[in-house]
Amino acid sequence: MKYLFLAITVLIAAHYCSSLAVDGGDTLLLGASLSGNQTLISKNGTFALGFFSPRGTENWYIGIWYVPISQKAIVWVANRENPVRNKPYILKFSRDGHLRLFDKKGRLVWSIDTDQKGSRAVIMDSGNFIMLETHNDSAVVWESFAHPTDTWLPGMKMWKGMKLTSWKSSSDPATGLFSYGMDMSPGKTQMMLFYNNTIPYLSSGEWTRGYFAKEPQLEGSKKLQASCVRLSPSRIYINYVINQIDHILMGRILVSDNGRFQLDYLMDDGRWSMRWSTYQGQCSDYEICGAYGLCNANDVCSCVQGFTPKNGSKSWWSSGCARRRPLHCSVTEGTSDGFSEAKDQYLSGKEAVLYKKQTQQGCRIACLNNCSCTAFAFSISDPAVCRLWFGDLFGMRVSSEGQSVFIRLSASELPQLKSEKSNKAPKLTILLPAAASLLAVSALLSAVLIVWKRRRVWKKEVEEEVAISLKRFSYKELRIATENFKHKLGSGAFGSVFKGTLPDKTPVAVKRLEGSSHAEKQFRAEIITTGRLQHVNLIRLWGFCVEGSRRLLVYAYMPNGSLNSFLFSESEDVEKGWHHSLRYQA
Repeated sequence: MKYLFLAITVLIAAHYCSSLAVDGGDTLLLGASLSGNQTLISKNGTFALGFFSPRGTENWYIGIWYVPISQKAIVWVANRENPVRNKPYILKFSRDGHLRLFDKKGRLVWSIDTDQKGSRAVIMDSGNFIMLETHNDSAVVWESFAHPTDTWLPGMKMWKGMKLTSWKSSSDPATGLFSYGMDMSPGKTQMMLFYNNTIPYLSSGEWTRGYFAKEPQLEGSKKLQASCVRLSPSRIYINYVINQIDHILMGRILVSDNGRFQLDYLMDDGRWSMRWSTYQGQCSDYEICGAYGLCNANDVCSCVQGFTPKNGSKSWWSSGCARRRPLHCSVTEGTSDGFSEAKDQYLSGKEAVLYKKQTQQGCRIACLNNCSCTAFAFSISDPAVCRLWFGDLFGMRVSSEGQSVFIRLSASELPQLKSEKSNKAPKLTILLPAAASLLAVSALLSAVLIVWKRRRVWKKEVEEEVAISLKRFSYKELRIATENFKHKLGSGAFGSVFKGTLPDKTPVAVKRLEGSSHAEKQFRAEIITTGRLQHVNLIRLWGFCVEGSRRLLVYAYMPNGSLNSFLFSESEDVEKGWHHSLRYQA
């Protein structure tokens, strides 16, 4: 009788401990399991781990949700790609130290991806579900924070390489089209929203002084405090905390199934309050206008030049736009395509960034020579950047942060060609009856026009070449810098050289070209050749001035006399500090 009583006591105690481990407690012990409506609940009662089924489905998932509100706000899903169909199901922490989910036929549905064995699994007050090592009860061998779904919780470290990924829909937690993570480009510390996990379409801006540059509303916030920790150039993480003030219980950052990124606060009355979102009208939704659809400031969609609505109606834009005329491009035959400029554009799509194409023309040719390239953009920076887009263009909208984008079109769609074609017959009709005297005048005007066009083309080429690295000075700036060209250093066949000082106290040598067309040719030659050369033994050309008939070049000022005086021992007739450009270019 005594042994029977002892056995019953042990069984009751075992059952009591087991029930604490699987339902209502925060810990799952070895040999214990979860099934049906059983849950683990964190010590402070904020988070629960258990099974849930999205409304309108018969699929079941293991998830973590907030306890304080009646409607489950799911923050993490284990088997998001592999739901359990109907009941029964069981999450078992086997005695071999592994946590696994089985369906009613005993088939493995999901397991923790680690070779290390655990001693217990705990749902933390932070919402993190952790498994602790067998031989070291305080060492975490796996955690849900390292495998997030669509929600970033306070205290979760978002490492470079990790991403939040949206649900496929409000009733399907499978991987959706939108994700959020750190920019993987070298030297970048910014968060990006991605379409299809690869195409970046929205940036937070660079991290600076405790917030991201394009999210200034978070600067100095007393509710949310974020931090960036750099352990090495490649090991960087961002995390944040929510201060418990103003009736706020908890916070979350969420990537929605429609591509929106938002910060929500859980208030003490059990409701969510959205405090910030990337949604700034319909145009901020990635695919609102479809491929080649342009969203304007009034949230109205239209097709870009050369395209027409796919479904033939403007009432439903998500299907996007189609080309009116196909492109003509082949590797063997070349191309007769061209580009139409769209100003102040912000767009997304599969793209490549080139740093070696240092002119807009070079960028244009790079796109034109690739039949898959559908658009390009060129920006003058350090270094100059050429961006090429491939395939369909999405997320196009007019934006103050945008740039001029050149969209590839069939030659027949380009406005200048249409204009030339339509005006060809009237011009011939006018010229046929013209008198010989008018022909002579026309020939003279044509010659003047050709010269003028050549000068404009040259000017454009020069500006494209030199704008990358050279500064354009005004004549007034150089006149002040040289004290009205007071200190003459020397002179040559095409002009004189004067010593000057820029406003930042930098000494310079200013070459003022004078006289005939030969001086103009010399000016062009020095701009195009010297402006592109950089060598330790060559004096660097810093800038230039073109105003009316005035042509000036600004060089670095170098002491110790001219190269000519060293080579030929000429008398020092100029102040030390100027090496004539033609003597050192070789």
